Amino acid sequence: MCLNRGKLHGFLVTSKDAYSLSFHQAPILWSSSQSLLQVLKKQNTPGFLWKDQIKPLHNEISALVNSIPRNDEFAKVIVQSIPKEARERGVCPEESLKKRFRDVQKLAMKLDLVPAEGGSLLVYILSYLQSLLVIQSAVRIPQSELDDDEVNFSQLTTHEVLYRAKFWLDRDNLLQALKYVNLLKGASRSVAKRWMHEAKIFLETRQAANILMAHASAANLKKMWFVK
Repeated sequence: MCLNRGKLHGFLVTSKDAYSLSFHQAPILWSSSQSLLQVLKKQNTPGFLWKDQIKPLHNEISALVNSIPRNDEFAKVIVQSIPKEARERGVCPEESLKKRFRDVQKLAMKLDLVPAEGGSLLVYILSYLQSLLVIQSAVRIPQSELDDDEVNFSQLTTHEVLYRAKFWLDRDNLLQALKYVNLLKGASRSVAKRWMHEAKIFLETRQAANILMAHASAANLKKMWFVK
C-alpha cells in the first residue's frame, strides 16, 4: 500500500546470483514471514480494551531482518515499508479490528447528522433518534456494485457505507471494508479515524509479510527449476 511501485518493479528484475544467494536463506525468511502473519491473525483476548490488544512485533521484525541476506535489496526494501508505528509499537490484530468495528459502526450511525465540528444538542438528539429508526435489513448491495461496475459512491448514506464495510469484514476483506469506511463524512468519519488508522497499519504490515513469503518461495522455485 505504501510501496513505491517503480522501485518495487526495479527490484523484481533480480539477477541470478542475487536469487541464488537469497535461496540459502529462503526457508528462514519464509518462516520469519509466516511468524509475523500468525501474530497478525491472533485472536481477540476477552476482557481487554481494544487498545490493549495491540501486539508488539519487535521479535518478529528482528527475525525478518536477521533472515535477509546482505545483498537482498528487494527484501530490505519490503521490510522498510512496514510502518514505523507497527515496528515500534505493534499492530492491532485482524480479529480485534473486526470487534472494534462493531462499536465504531454503532457510534457512527448515532452521529450521522452531526458535522465534523460538532453541533447543537438538538442535532445530536435528532441524529440519535434517526439511528433508532434505521432498519438494518433494508440495505442490499446491488449485484452491479459487487461486479465492480461504475458506482457513484458519493450518493451512499452513512448506513449504506457502514453496511458495505461490515459486509466485506464478514468476508475477511479488510481492505475493501477500509475503502468504504473512508467514504464516511462529518462526525461519523471522526469517530472512525482511529479504526481506519489501525486498519491501514495492519494491512501494510500484512502486505509486507505476504510479499516476503512470496519472495522466499520464488527463490526456492528458481533454484529448483532454473539454477544449474
